[in-house]
Amino acid sequence: MNSTIIVIIIKLVIAGGLMFFLYKDARARDYSWFMWTFIPVLLIFTPELISTVFTAAIILLMYLMTRPKGELITCPHCGKKVHDVLAFCPHCRQSVKRECLRCHDTVEWEAERCPHCGSMNLTKF
Repeated sequence: MNSTIIVIIIKLVIAGGLMFFLYKDARARDYSWFMWTFIPVLLIFTPELISTVFTAAIILLMYLMTRPKGELITCPHCGKKVHDVLAFCPHCRQSVKRECLRCHDTVEWEAERCPHCGSMNLTKF
């Protein structure tokens, strides 16, 4: 009886930790965060503890292989992590990049000159 409760608690800790990581990373990358957050619920229904760990590893590997690649930057408005290719923060919906008013390409928030055309005519903060 006690060992069953311990196994259930271990499964919940593994599933909860994986859910937390997947939510934070997928939300920052604006990548199907709802789906990836709730897939680890399957871990609770695995028959044995070893299969729980194996299934968690497979879920994590699948996520790491399919998520958008790239660095995470900090949103200048809300301070949360955001994928570097996004122009708007998925958390606060504010712009995380500026626009060059000459070539209309996106520019890093702290840039003073467009790296594409060299113009200093960028949108205001």
